[in-house]
Amino acid sequence: MEFSELELERLRKLERLRARGLEPYPPRVQRTHTNAQARAAFAAGEAANAVVEAVVVGRVVLMRPMGKASFAHIEDGTARLQIYLKKEEVGDQTYEIFLKDLDLGDFVEAAGHLFRTKTGEITLRVKTLRVISKAITPPPEKWHGLKDTETRLRHRYADLLANPEVRERFRMRTKVVNALRRFLDGLGFLEVETPILQPLYGGAAARPFITHHNQLNQDLYLRISFELYLKRLLVGMFERVYEIGRDFRNEGVSFKHNPEFTQLEFYAAYWD
Repeated sequence: MEFSELELERLRKLERLRARGLEPYPPRVQRTHTNAQARAAFAAGEAANAVVEAVVVGRVVLMRPMGKASFAHIEDGTARLQIYLKKEEVGDQTYEIFLKDLDLGDFVEAAGHLFRTKTGEITLRVKTLRVISKAITPPPEKWHGLKDTETRLRHRYADLLANPEVRERFRMRTKVVNALRRFLDGLGFLEVETPILQPLYGGAAARPFITHHNQLNQDLYLRISFELYLKRLLVGMFERVYEIGRDFRNEGVSFKHNPEFTQLEFYAAYWD
């Protein structure tokens, strides 16, 4: 495998961390709060001047080194949080690692207490900092808002990394699926799973994907619909059934049409 010069530089930083006796990929972290929880805890205790201690983790998305004190922003799956490091408080080695061996895209664990800066930003004043995952591949050049359509579609992880609205679309999809389940369960439907590999395909007018079962020496089809198997369950005295799962249709491809897609089908006896 060939590495770019940027990746080689990150690999050298990785080896420097290990030479210091530090493990850049520890098996576990000691997180006490998500970033969102840390921000909420500070906001709740601010009026009473409560000291809120927290251990947070996240990907480094912004670094502002400034002599003997520096700021950075880290982001987890819930929110972004600013952290503040002072050389005399974190120690020479940790501060040197921050300045020389930390890169955008790295994941860190930071422990300290929360405060509000003069500009009003909730910030973690760091006591200890460690790298928990050294990123070898740099993040997308346009970190905030990757716009190239082909890159976004071919590298969905980069799209998710760079575009918060895409991450929100994934979350919304999960909420929709869960809402559908709750609705159907509330009507007395039973969720089931039917075969994906089928000896005969049917239930829709579509071209199937074909595979071969070696042990049976038989061609099988990836399902194009749940219909036939769900109706067999009605015959077997299940009065209301549904399935949410993947169907496969060997047809055209566009941004609106995917050969592999999630579908909901439900059937009820005694309903027209």
